[in-house]
Amino acid sequence: MGIRTWGVRAAAATGAVALLSVVAAPAALAHECFKKQWSDAAYAQQLQQDRWIPLDVLANQFIIAEIAPDCAGKVDLVPYLEPWMEAEGISHVPLIYNNFNISESSFAAWANESGNSGPGLLGSGKESRAIGYIGNHIGFLDQMLTEALMDAVSNGVCEFPE
Repeated sequence: MGIRTWGVRAAAATGAVALLSVVAAPAALAHECFKKQWSDAAYAQQLQQDRWIPLDVLANQFIIAEIAPDCAGKVDLVPYLEPWMEAEGISHVPLIYNNFNISESSFAAWANESGNSGPGLLGSGKESRAIGYIGNHIGFLDQMLTEALMDAVSNGVCEFPE
């Protein structure tokens, strides 16, 4: 594995961990859960509101922009997300609920005896058919970001920092 490939892989792994940090940070977002099934009309309506941010946009704005600024906004992550979405029964790119007003104490109140922060299955590695948790998919997100960045760099779409 060449230095450039290693650098992209390391940065993408760091990016996936950073994505979890962004998504799970109490001061930034309410939670890391996402609804798995949307009707087209309901999804379109939610996109019009500023309470939800699509996972691909979140990854581009907060991860790719940080680890490979030249690639920000140039990498279409949706094709990389689609196989995972199909396998997981997810109808649309996950929308992450954006809430800048949740307090640290409100989020802490969700903690359970296992140390899982958040309601229900959050942090357990389990999911319901209706709700998924980004934290349960960090391995996939790491792989997806690595592949997308490597493809973008090798196809000359953008450059990875030296």
